[in-house]
Amino acid sequence: MIVFRATLAALLGAFIALALYLAWFFAITHHETPWDGASFNFMLITGFFAVFCGFVGGYIGAVAAPVTPRGVADAIAALIAIAAVFADRHTPGQHHWAQLIALFAAAPAAYAAGRLRKPVPHTHQ
Repeated sequence: MIVFRATLAALLGAFIALALYLAWFFAITHHETPWDGASFNFMLITGFFAVFCGFVGGYIGAVAAPVTPRGVADAIAALIAIAAVFADRHTPGQHHWAQLIALFAAAPAAYAAGRLRKPVPHTHQ
């Protein structure tokens, strides 16, 4: 049951981080096409928000799996990185700044957030 809960927590955390970053942030900024070019200032703001989204996703995932928060943090960071690399490789001829920000900002933030939580001792019931 611990592995199942950790898996669901990792999927939840990665989904929250990516949904906040890709869907919500780009929708509220009216930048519906993150594969188009953007100004440096917008990229900088996006980087800060990606760190925030990654941190929130990593923290929620770690809270959802209190026995294995550090393993969940690893999995969330890996899922975000895999999604970013997949999107980067499957969009040739477009700008890749949004994917690189997810890879180098959101994934490490999710990893750090989950690593901040200490595991709760498992009690056998």
